[in-house]
Amino acid sequence: MKKGNWRDLRKVCVLSVILPLVQLVLFFMNSGIFPTASWAAEIVKSPNGKIELKFDCEGGVPVYSVRYDGMTAVAKSILGLVSEPAFGKMNLSDTKRESADSAWKPLWGEYAQIPEKYEALHVLLKDEQGQELNIQFRVYDEGFAFRYVRGATPIQSIFSEKTEFRIPEDVVVFPIDGTEATFPEDGVKFEDFKMTYPPLTGKFSDGKAFSIMEACAVNYPRLRWVKSGSGAVQPVFQKTSWETEDAENCFSETPWRAMMLGENEGELVENEYFIFNLNPSADPQTFQWVKPGKTISNEMNCQIRRKDLFSMVDFAAENGIKYVQIDWGWYGTEYVYSDEECEEWAKNNPEHADDPTWRANTKPDPRKVANGRIPYFPRFHASTYVDMDIRELVEYGKSKGVGICLYINDRMLKAYDIDELFAIYESWGLAGLKPGFVAYGSAKDTNDIRRLAEIAAKHHLWLCIHDAYLPDGSMRTFPNVMNVEGGGGQEGNHPAFHDTVLPFTRGLAGPFDFTPAMFFHDRSNCHQLSLLLTLYAPSHVIRSGWRIREKDSQEPDSFGSEKEWFAALGSEWTDTKVLEAEIGRRIVTVRETKEGEWFLGATNGSRPWTSKLPLSFLDSDVEYELHLWTDSPEAKGTYRGTVKTVQMVRSTDSIELPMAENGGAVARFIRK
Repeated sequence: MKKGNWRDLRKVCVLSVILPLVQLVLFFMNSGIFPTASWAAEIVKSPNGKIELKFDCEGGVPVYSVRYDGMTAVAKSILGLVSEPAFGKMNLSDTKRESADSAWKPLWGEYAQIPEKYEALHVLLKDEQGQELNIQFRVYDEGFAFRYVRGATPIQSIFSEKTEFRIPEDVVVFPIDGTEATFPEDGVKFEDFKMTYPPLTGKFSDGKAFSIMEACAVNYPRLRWVKSGSGAVQPVFQKTSWETEDAENCFSETPWRAMMLGENEGELVENEYFIFNLNPSADPQTFQWVKPGKTISNEMNCQIRRKDLFSMVDFAAENGIKYVQIDWGWYGTEYVYSDEECEEWAKNNPEHADDPTWRANTKPDPRKVANGRIPYFPRFHASTYVDMDIRELVEYGKSKGVGICLYINDRMLKAYDIDELFAIYESWGLAGLKPGFVAYGSAKDTNDIRRLAEIAAKHHLWLCIHDAYLPDGSMRTFPNVMNVEGGGGQEGNHPAFHDTVLPFTRGLAGPFDFTPAMFFHDRSNCHQLSLLLTLYAPSHVIRSGWRIREKDSQEPDSFGSEKEWFAALGSEWTDTKVLEAEIGRRIVTVRETKEGEWFLGATNGSRPWTSKLPLSFLDSDVEYELHLWTDSPEAKGTYRGTVKTVQMVRSTDSIELPMAENGGAVARFIRK
């Protein structure tokens, strides 16, 4: 055979072997069985460069770590879902980066404008079978967040997450084992931590602070944070399945799993807007009717009688209160009583057992107002009395610039068509509703609450959602939700130090309906008043103190001159600063109005303290008249009154705030 023919034959043989191999490799690459490229670890930094998040896949396992200002905030931690279908070993298939540098104007809040700046990394993961899962990361100056997003692979069920926050072992954390439990005054060592409702706030050994939370829960169960056997913080929640053929009800993405980071706990409070930035914005034109303002409840103030309610409207109008809220009882009992429950209540309330009106009111109907004696839950010695015309009260309130809001139990919401029910309330002219005992935890509960907010907005009703539900920043999407409980409010009779933990924990999740009660036992008047400022809510609901206005101002359990501060205090702010903070001890906050005045609230815990504060937050070229209320040196029984001083100050001055045990201070800086 000629030499040239041998050469041609070798070429044919080589090509006959190589071409099928190339085709086979291309098939596997396109199917995602192994990655199309060799990827190095991906790094994304916050806009200011202080937070650095690193993502990688090691041995088929997605992992991340975070450094904050040179220190390890989160050590190498695992990511992933335990789901059906199950994912095998994951490898990086594709990445995408984006950034944001903008600001938005809230309809209500602690700032006139909120910055929204972040660097983002989106990663597409594929396993050996070609199944896809996306993870989205965002790194802000205020913290970082990530969530799992469905790829081309439909997910039918999620049993749990592999998500970890592997924080340093020497941190101190402030957990709470029930939404209305009491926080620890001094925190607990991480080695003793077991479980908490979010957020989980803590301090690193160098004084820096963090808070681990969730945001933007849609069609997904809500979590609790637990410590795993390997020592990492992980989420636990109800197993959830989705109808994968229904685009609206199938799994789309998890809530954001997020961590705020700050130089100290005061910086966390100043950055409370972080959770809002993890939620989509609303069309501000749709919600222009939403008006924040203080609210007063009849609960612990008076029964539901015409004369008292009209008087309460007058008090509200005279003292800068925008809404009067009528609590349980106005439509009857919390739910339909059985015969046995009727007999139980009669046994526990013998003085009212012969009242001819109460039995009819155990068949409640939230489409109309009840009349007569209303039992509370059968096991309690408690009732109220209803004697009002709701339309008459609403019209009287409007004549005084005061809106009327009504409570409704979640059982009633589920027993009626809420669209029709809310249409009735809109026709009455109501301003808002307080849904109570709202179910919380499952994906269905999550969706029910979002639908509640949506239907309420349709009928121009603002909401104050009560009991276990924890906000997730969705108030940015539904700003008609102006208050949420989901924490140990004052009705839980917690010790006063609890009030100095809340701003750094529950308060970071969103506005908190603490339901402060004026002149509450074992707290000074200044301590109570300060909570209207140090715990932010666009519509604080005050649960007692209205009757005190009828007493002599020299009585220990009544307003003195500090009533001036209470009446002047609004709910809309353009700037907020935390001047001093120590979780479990105290917080001193100042907020600015659009008119350029500043209001100060200082909440102190169980130990006396004097704060020495520079006034550098004031405008440098303006003189201010400072009205300052501090704790009286002596208490009278369980009450402690105030001492008022007035002086002229500038930004170069400093002031002292002497605060008693369980005390505080409030102040107003008036531009001159």
